[in-house]
Amino acid sequence: MKHIYEHLSERESYLHTLQKEKKQEIQQAPEGTLRIDKRMKGNVYFHRKSKENFNGVYIRKKNQELAMQLAQKDYNEKLLRTIRQELSAIEKIKTILPEACVEDVYETLSKDRQALVTPILESEEIWVQKWISEPYQGKSFDETAPELYTSKGERVRSKSEIIIADSLMRAEIPYRYEYPVVLKGYGKVYPDFTVLNVKERKEWYWEHLGMMDDSEYVENSLQKIATYEKNGIFPGKNLILTYETKQIPINQKIVSLMIQQHLL
Repeated sequence: MKHIYEHLSERESYLHTLQKEKKQEIQQAPEGTLRIDKRMKGNVYFHRKSKENFNGVYIRKKNQELAMQLAQKDYNEKLLRTIRQELSAIEKIKTILPEACVEDVYETLSKDRQALVTPILESEEIWVQKWISEPYQGKSFDETAPELYTSKGERVRSKSEIIIADSLMRAEIPYRYEYPVVLKGYGKVYPDFTVLNVKERKEWYWEHLGMMDDSEYVENSLQKIATYEKNGIFPGKNLILTYETKQIPINQKIVSLMIQQHLL
């Protein structure tokens, strides 16, 4: 399980990147600040070029871009102040964190003691192995269907599915091919792949829509996706979608990016 230290380090890295980005934006922003005067017909904007110049110079409507730039600059400066405060807090918290969290205690025990203890959370290795080993009955293949196999010898239905399966295997992502799932309002479906984000202990579904130039297929696919969503399964949240047509085949780079984005 990911230690809170790792979460803090990821947050710290994000804040440092954001800090650098906002400093650059402020350097490129116009000098001065924005003053907003609320009136009956709406807001009126003024450009305060110095602290002494309280009222500022009226910003005409044709130059509203300047008002937006000044407002963004003010927002960015407030962001930087908060970033500094948050980074300081993270640094202090990291110095007092223990090396291990409660979920890690089980791993510190000898194998003999582990055999006698029920941990509050199964180890990642045991949890993944149980998931992989669960028996299930997938969809059967028609006698006329071509015999296509992945690198590990698993039969699939298309060359595109070979690309996805082999990409998952290379990335060491646990997966099940056509594992049955019951969707309320639709019935039993067989997602092309059910996959694991091991770090987050989260299950994802992966559907490859391989005939997007067939109108009937597209209509059925959209109906299935809508039913996924009604069952709390959303693209980008716990559902990965890839597409292709006869003219635009599956993109290996996109498959790798999907794995990187959602499963690692």
